[in-house]
Amino acid sequence: MNLFSLLFCCYFVSVYATTVSGLNSDGLALLSLLSRWNSVPTSMTSSWNSSDSTPCSWLGIKCDYRSHSVVSLNLSGYGISGPLGPEIWRLKQLKTIDLNTNEFSGEIPSQLGNCSLLEYLDLSTNSFTGGIPDSFKYLQNLQTLSLFSNSLSGEIPESLFQNWGLQVLYLDTNRFNGSFPRSVGNLTELLELSLYSNQLSGPIPESIGNCRKLQSLTLSYNKLIGSLPESLTNLESLVDLSVGQNNLEGRIPLGFCKCKNLEKLDLSFNSFSGGLPPDLGNCSSLATFAIVHSNLTGTIPSSFGQLKKLSHLDLSENRLSGRIPPELGNCKSLTVLNLYTNKLEGKIPSELGG
Repeated sequence: MNLFSLLFCCYFVSVYATTVSGLNSDGLALLSLLSRWNSVPTSMTSSWNSSDSTPCSWLGIKCDYRSHSVVSLNLSGYGISGPLGPEIWRLKQLKTIDLNTNEFSGEIPSQLGNCSLLEYLDLSTNSFTGGIPDSFKYLQNLQTLSLFSNSLSGEIPESLFQNWGLQVLYLDTNRFNGSFPRSVGNLTELLELSLYSNQLSGPIPESIGNCRKLQSLTLSYNKLIGSLPESLTNLESLVDLSVGQNNLEGRIPLGFCKCKNLEKLDLSFNSFSGGLPPDLGNCSSLATFAIVHSNLTGTIPSSFGQLKKLSHLDLSENRLSGRIPPELGNCKSLTVLNLYTNKLEGKIPSELGG
């Protein structure tokens, strides 16, 4: 290398170092993350400029206007691929991370547990593998955790249910196995819990009844066993209860009449014993009611005629007997009625168009 080339290289390195050193620590952390990603849109690479003093004007970034610390990282739907990277822990003021609908892969970095101010974390619809880091128990400000539609596996850690303030927990459409965590009852602020399309086994824990604010509970497409816990009837704020496609058995508990906000009840494809509790007719908000292929016996309660908002009733593929109650004709919103493959007798009541 001649002298001119050597001087030019030294000048370039000096200018580059000066430029980068002008960027604050959060900006440097973001550039470090960027260096790990295999594919990013040009709009992002042109925006994330190392010559800036802060990353506050960068695409997908929001900062605290006083400290210029990054408080939000939102790169939802940008088609980014590659690992997330452990450098994420250096963004210690983060309150929001939204990376959903990308192509992130590899394990979720345990260092995320150091982002103790996080309130919202969405890594859904990616290709993350491995388990949920135990370090998530340190995210005590977390209100929303969304990890659905990944390839996560292993057991759901009991430690996750030490995050007392969690309101929304979406873990569905993964490969989680093991038991339904018994400590779920710790989450007394929980509004929505979605665990469907996994490989969870064992019973639904009785402690679920402690989640008194729960509005949506979706557990379908797992391998759950045992009876529906009586404590489910304590969830008076419940709007959606879906536990179809499991191995549940026993009787359907009495007491759902207390769930005045219940709009959807799907217990299909299980192996219940006994019949339909008449007090279900007091679930005044019920619009969708499905218990298909679930070994039901007995008659259809006439009290179902009180369900004024009922639009979809599917009791097909059971062993129900007796007559179709004419009171169902009082359900003026009813547009779908499936009762086939039962042991019903008599004519279709004229009130239903028979």
